[in-house]
Amino acid sequence: MRTKNNKELTRLILVKSRQLCKTIKSRPPKRGRPPTYPDHIILFALLLKVLENLSLRDLEQRLKDIFPKAPDHTTLWYRFRKIENSCLKELIHTTAREIMRELKAREFHCLIADGTGFGYSDTFRLLWMKGKEIRQVRSHVKTEVLVGVVKGKAVVVGVNVGRAYSDECRLLGSMLRNIKFRARYFLGDAYYGKVDILREVKRLNMYAIVPVRDTTHTRVRHSIRLWAKGNYESRRKVYKKNRYRVEQVIGIVKNRFGDRDCVRDFHTASLYVLARFALYNLILLHKLLLLCLNLLRACMTLLFLSLRNLGIFPTGSPRLDFQLGRRFTFNSIGTRR
Repeated sequence: MRTKNNKELTRLILVKSRQLCKTIKSRPPKRGRPPTYPDHIILFALLLKVLENLSLRDLEQRLKDIFPKAPDHTTLWYRFRKIENSCLKELIHTTAREIMRELKAREFHCLIADGTGFGYSDTFRLLWMKGKEIRQVRSHVKTEVLVGVVKGKAVVVGVNVGRAYSDECRLLGSMLRNIKFRARYFLGDAYYGKVDILREVKRLNMYAIVPVRDTTHTRVRHSIRLWAKGNYESRRKVYKKNRYRVEQVIGIVKNRFGDRDCVRDFHTASLYVLARFALYNLILLHKLLLLCLNLLRACMTLLFLSLRNLGIFPTGSPRLDFQLGRRFTFNSIGTRR
């Protein structure tokens, strides 16, 4: 996902941060002076730091170019630790719903689950460790990613984080219990063939396509696992065609934003991980809005040229002012919609 850090993307991140902070219930006031900077500026600073891979001091200078009054690096570090993971998870859900709205889709074709990890704390030692040694390091954020495929687009539907070597099925189960999207199929590797996960998938009216097989000494006996085994054998083409999409999204995120952070706090490292996947959805939403804008400009240009040929409009070209796909103005005509 190669994108330039242009002003439109930065403006979109600021708008979504402001909208999200308005919907989330604020904490009850405590004793002491109120915060100097609102929550949406701190959330925007966190996303901007991950997007442009800035240090806290560089982030301070970057914010001074955007806002007339910006927080310093010590305030940013203190306020970052106050952000809850649920805030960024809600941002991921909100952007996923807006992407579905832009694509005019009601449900996903399939949901795909997979786990990965992002390093922190011992980042320099992890660079030269290999094989068995790196698997014994406990300074990484265990991440469970749920990706939805719709109309050829891979959208991050949910992300859950935990401590090192956390159970992936537990992280996925909490996401499935609170999911608000519909899909036709659920795809996952053989590890997700547990009864609890398959029961949640069946409750959501999805076909579980998980490679549940008979082994040499044991056979599949549970009714839920037999149901998943039948789905995998009859719909194996769907599994082979879409299973790689979740690994593709994880690879794009790691190549674009990195796979480790130079922090020692687990909570801050988990915030950076969630911000990576939130930015993936925001960049995808930004591309869709630009595509709609370009199509609208092309249609308006063709309409203007045809009307000018008929002698309705004088010679000249209208200027299209389109802000985030919401409204446009024609200054040469003088009408606004």
